[in-house]
Amino acid sequence: MSESANKLTGMLFDNMNLMGKFNKENYSKTFNDLYEKYKPFLEELEKEYESSDDKDGYIKRVAEEFVSNVKSEEDKIQKKSDKEHFNIDHNSVLTVYILPLFLERRSAGGKALAEEIVKQWNLVFDKYNISLGTFAEIDGGFKRKLCYITTAVCQSLGKSDDCYELSLLRDYRDNYLLSNEKGQQIVRTYYNIAPTIVNRINDTENSEKIYKGIYDKYIDKCIMLIEEDKLNECESLYSEMVYSLKDEFM
Repeated sequence: MSESANKLTGMLFDNMNLMGKFNKENYSKTFNDLYEKYKPFLEELEKEYESSDDKDGYIKRVAEEFVSNVKSEEDKIQKKSDKEHFNIDHNSVLTVYILPLFLERRSAGGKALAEEIVKQWNLVFDKYNISLGTFAEIDGGFKRKLCYITTAVCQSLGKSDDCYELSLLRDYRDNYLLSNEKGQQIVRTYYNIAPTIVNRINDTENSEKIYKGIYDKYIDKCIMLIEEDKLNECESLYSEMVYSLKDEFM
């Protein structure tokens, strides 16, 4: 087992508490602090990559061993619901903190390793697929999007990213949901599960029908509640959407 894979495993496991800081106010600082902490290790990986005679082989070996380490820990869990929580939690930290660290370096080795980790992870944890995103894309999501799902739904209906509906929902998130503890928890949960849910919907043959159903049942009604200044009722409906989609697709 390579030392680099073990260090990478430690990087993931040692930062499982960070999802509590995955919000508009704390994400940027938390990510930058993490970057400075692991900068020497990232530089070390890049040097190993550049000095390797078989660069592709080196990347694949580190990624495979890292994913194998995580899978070994998951295999120790007996209860199905605990396994589910394990996968969601580790998916989240990996996607929004660890992998963006490698992309932030803007190096060939870092990018190659991040891409290979995603590939190997999705092969092993095939029910909990992840995707690759940069820090700028994720941080920008707090400013531009209510969540992946609402954006995917609206775009599936031919609405632009700056349409009335999405603009209204983003304003509701920033000025109401994120101003209270319950709303913050809804947003955190939503960001944790939304990428996986969108990936699973997109993999279905009737994704457009599913998105239309989500829009009719939840989003359109939320918009009407916001327009009527029934913000608390909207929060309850939005929470119902989050957890019902979680149950259905995860």
